[in-house]
Amino acid sequence: MYTACIAYVKLVKNKKLNTYKAQFAFNVHKKFVGDEVKYVFPTQAKCNYVSGDLSAENLNEELQRVVAFAQQALRTTSVQIVD
Repeated sequence: MYTACIAYVKLVKNKKLNTYKAQFAFNVHKKFVGDEVKYVFPTQAKCNYVSGDLSAENLNEELQRVVAFAQQALRTTSVQIVD
């Protein structure tokens, strides 16, 4: 059974290794700064799912794989990638 809750995804860059991590969380808050919407994520330890390192060269392919796995692990089909 899958839920209709939206899982938000944020990519965090590790500049030293030139890699990314994907952080998935349901309890993300929207903050309005002027005309922009900022998403406030919980600390990494409180995120619902955090991926391993994703290489910058194959980021799109690896992100698709991670999102598919996280959808199964979190039992949701609603995933939104935010800044």
